[in-house]
Amino acid sequence: MRRILLLHTGGTLGMTPSGDPAALAPGRFLDHLQEQVPELGRMAELSVEVPFNQDSACVEPSHVLLLARRIREAAARFDGFVIIHGTDTMAFTASMLGFLLADLGKPVVLTGSQRPLAFVRSDARSNLVNAVDLACRAIPEVGICFGTHWLRGVGSDKQSVHQFEAFHSPNLPPLAEIGAEIRLHGEAGQFPRQLPAGLGAALDLTICTVTPHPGMAWFPVPEGAKAVLIQAFGAGTLPMERPDLKAFLEVCRQRQLPVVVTSQCPFGGVDLSAYEMGRKIEAMGAISGGLHTRWAALAKLGIVLGAGGGIEQARTAFATSWAGEPMPGAAWPQA
Repeated sequence: MRRILLLHTGGTLGMTPSGDPAALAPGRFLDHLQEQVPELGRMAELSVEVPFNQDSACVEPSHVLLLARRIREAAARFDGFVIIHGTDTMAFTASMLGFLLADLGKPVVLTGSQRPLAFVRSDARSNLVNAVDLACRAIPEVGICFGTHWLRGVGSDKQSVHQFEAFHSPNLPPLAEIGAEIRLHGEAGQFPRQLPAGLGAALDLTICTVTPHPGMAWFPVPEGAKAVLIQAFGAGTLPMERPDLKAFLEVCRQRQLPVVVTSQCPFGGVDLSAYEMGRKIEAMGAISGGLHTRWAALAKLGIVLGAGGGIEQARTAFATSWAGEPMPGAAWPQA
């Protein structure tokens, strides 16, 4: 049998009716899982750890680094890994781990649920069974298993607060479609992936994120910000005739802050050369985020900053695929 390490970090799936925190001690939690889902014991030799237990809204970069470090430490003893995680920031953690564990060579499957495992009508049971199944398949991917799909972590985003199909991958097809059988995509695990040397030991999320709207006043760049991430309109346009926006971008240029532009649209991405407003943003030094999701862009920028990188390092990072994230002109064939 495959040896699988299950890391419980919190979220809806593991909530118990009693709310007893002692129920999440590793031994008791494994008993709880096997009581609720007895077939898990027939699927794999499971070990459970609880590196932390909290609402995923409270996840910090230190928690993600802890998970990455623990998985690397255990990689020689386990065939795959399942991470139970709250849904609210699961796409962020999956993007971070997708990059940090790009070269791990073993499956890392994040999952959770919209309703607790102990509830009669819950998606937790099927998500957990499917996640363990995928972790046993030796596909070297970091991805989110939720509902009827396994999605590459660096291409994923949350799309619903109540539907069981809570996540989507707008610019990549799924790694696997889950129904009566699990149908793996032919190229799952086939892309070369490697985090560039010197990156990943630290994360720095001191990033000013901006989601503009028509008529918005562009306030000064916060002191202490080390980069700016803008979710622009459409293919990457902003009201470049506004003096306050020009002043905002000029301050970024003077302070040598990387400015990365992604799109508010989930499907498609940024092409700063497509329209005049985009070309003006690019002329002021902004970096196209291309097809990166907001979470993948934030993760990649945080990894660059964590290694002390600046504008040129960020520009190179967003022109390079580290972990199979979608890049312009490199479409992945449909399943």
